[in-house]
Amino acid sequence: MPAASSKNLVLAAMVFAVAMTFIDQTIVAIATPQVAEELSLSRSGSAWVINAYLLALAAGFALGGRLADVIGSKKMVLVGIVGFATTSLLCGLTPTGDIAEPWIITFRALQGLSAALMIPAAPPKPISINAATIRPMTPIAMFSTPRTRTCVSI
Repeated sequence: MPAASSKNLVLAAMVFAVAMTFIDQTIVAIATPQVAEELSLSRSGSAWVINAYLLALAAGFALGGRLADVIGSKKMVLVGIVGFATTSLLCGLTPTGDIAEPWIITFRALQGLSAALMIPAAPPKPISINAATIRPMTPIAMFSTPRTRTCVSI
């Protein structure tokens, strides 16, 4: 496979991996009423299904970036993808009964942590830029770690 084609494939895979973390949250927010009914979740339990993911994602984001610096971006992306897929499966396998609420909330939090490990590690390789090139751009998002500055611009 030519180098340019390989880089494009890696970029597409990383974009897909990061996108699935945000698409998942949208799907869960839309499906929460039906999931709550089927699993007999309390009102607060339903809120925690959404909030556990968001809280773990926000709290783990800096940790994910630091681990990517120390351990390596490629390894952290792989850990994040495997963790996200595994916890997604476990959320889908939520049993009914008294265990349902703590089960799905726990695995949604772990899913958010997996996303937090993956997201900061994914962008640096394909779209790392020099700090001097940021000035003429209009950034819509910027991720910064001690070694890289990544800017997504329009």
